[in-house]
Amino acid sequence: MKTFIEKHKILVLFMLAYWGVCLVMLFKSLDFLYAALSWNVLLAILPVFFINQAVTTIGQKKISWTVFWILLWLFFFPNSVYVVTDFIHIANEKFRWVSNAGPYAPGGGIVYSQDIFIWTKLLVIAMGFFYSIVVGLESVYIFEQMVRKKYSKKIGYASIVSVGLLTGIGVYIGRFLRFNSWDVVFNPLQVLQQVAQVDRFAVQFIVAFSGFVLFCYLLYRSFKEK
Repeated sequence: MKTFIEKHKILVLFMLAYWGVCLVMLFKSLDFLYAALSWNVLLAILPVFFINQAVTTIGQKKISWTVFWILLWLFFFPNSVYVVTDFIHIANEKFRWVSNAGPYAPGGGIVYSQDIFIWTKLLVIAMGFFYSIVVGLESVYIFEQMVRKKYSKKIGYASIVSVGLLTGIGVYIGRFLRFNSWDVVFNPLQVLQQVAQVDRFAVQFIVAFSGFVLFCYLLYRSFKEK
């Protein structure tokens, strides 16, 4: 853990700064959402730790430990992109409305809210999403490089597609079925029973979200490799 903090101290500092922002907003608004956002950001950085452990153990040729860390990474990675669904929490906020006035009357048309807490809530969620997806995609990049080095580029591409699909399934399980990452280990039968009851919407959501993850990763990698 100490080595990880030293290597990624900037990521840790940004996380702590985000916690500070959420703490201020929590006291100002008494909205538990900000505690949940802080928790989500912590979950989002764990995949970077897990995949770095996998890189270390594969270098030491500890295959069983490498598999263990990769599985942990795979279970927790969906938390990094899950944060995009937190934008649903602004659905009930009134950012704008239409003023009922004549076409030439002053103040008519669309009026935007001047409640700073509404706009700050949007920005805090966006900050958490941006942080989470960047650190999450960094962990995917490390994973792909590890697979490419061990096997080949084609297997690397195939593994990324598989990760994208599994992530879509994971986010669906988390958002709609309300399971956590650790439930896969502690309540596997219950998770499987719920997943077995997927409907048309579930398939559509999983495909759409998997495409979103792959799009974000390819965009991230295009900048990373430059």
